[in-house]
This record gives sequence, C-alpha cells and structure tokens, in this order.
Amino acid sequence: MDLIIKKYFNNTIFFILLLFSSQNMAASVSDAVIASKNNNTVEEVKIWSQLADTGNSIAQYNLASHYFSGKGVQKNNVLAEEWLRDAARSGLIQAYTKLNKKAIAPANGKTISFIVGPVLWLKKQEPNRYTIQLASSRNEKSIKKSYEVNHFKGKGGYYHYVRDGVHRYALIYGSFKTVAEANVAIKGLPESLRKKTPWVRKIKSLQKISK
Repeated sequence: MDLIIKKYFNNTIFFILLLFSSQNMAASVSDAVIASKNNNTVEEVKIWSQLADTGNSIAQYNLASHYFSGKGVQKNNVLAEEWLRDAARSGLIQAYTKLNKKAIAPANGKTISFIVGPVLWLKKQEPNRYTIQLASSRNEKSIKKSYEVNHFKGKGGYYHYVRDGVHRYALIYGSFKTVAEANVAIKGLPESLRKKTPWVRKIKSLQKISK
C-alpha cells in the first residue's frame, strides 16, 4: 500500500510515497489523505496523531511536520522534534536526515523504496511528455481495480475530472517522450487493455483538467 509523508519543511509541500503492508493502516492513511485534499488539516492531524501513537514512523513524521508548520495544530517546535526523534528511532531515514544528529541513528538502517501512488502519479510527470489513457468511468473503484490488476504501481495512475457536470476517473499508463513511443507501447499492452481503444494524451492537458 502507498503511504504518504507530507512535508512542510522549508515552506515546501511535497509527497513521498512508500510501501507498507498493513491494510488497516492503509485505510487510515487514506482518510488522512482525503482530509488533506479537502484542506481539513484539523482532521488530518487527528488521524496522524492516532497512527503516531501506535508507533508508525510515517505518521510520526507527518505529525512533526504539522507541529513545525502550525497547520491544523498549534505550532510547537518541542513536540515537533519529539515526534521527529521517534520517527528517526523507528528507522525513518528522512527523519534522521532532518534531525542530522549522530545520537539518533536509524534502527537497522532501513532502506525505503519511493513509489508515486496512483492519484499523485500524473502530477509528478513532465508536462511536455505523453501518456496513454486506457479507460474512463464514473466509478472510481472500477478504475482503481484496473490499476491494481494490471500492476501499474510506479508506472501509471488515474485522475479525477469533471465533464458536463459529471465526476469521472480515467486510468493512464506510462510517460513517453513522443506520440510515436506511446503508440509503440500501446501495441505491447495486454489484449484486455487494447480492446478498450487506448489513446495518447498530452500530460500537460490532463494536468490542467485533473482535480
């Protein structure tokens, strides 16, 4: 499952996605992400706090970020550093790097794999490249299922847009330098996907309409 670290340090907000296996944790993180997207930082902090208390290093790091920034909670650098230390002791290298103190070394020297999740994938791509749109539906669950069944993690994603007042979700795959490259990739797709008549889209245009 994709977990998200939301960083406010140096007035920059960006996301780091990493793999985790707990189904229950993923559901809670999804709630935090939804709260973040809705700018409900108070609810987001509440969720991160609950997860942080269970010892989850990702939540501890995010909670520290909120205490440093004062978003959704009263700014408190002391608490922020405490949560950051807990995250570092749990083995989160980003927390250790932020603290930059030799006294707190990551337990077991964890190596973290970074993979952009399906919703954020489009936003992370170069706007002048091209992608393949495979399907579109009003049912987000069906699009998400197609994403998972076809193992598109790290290779594609899906985006939300509104057409004629109707909310829809579209599945996309790959980032290509040219239209020709994308068309070659279409030929290599499984037949089940080719039957959906995929077509090449400019990433920039999708980034403009995605919600």
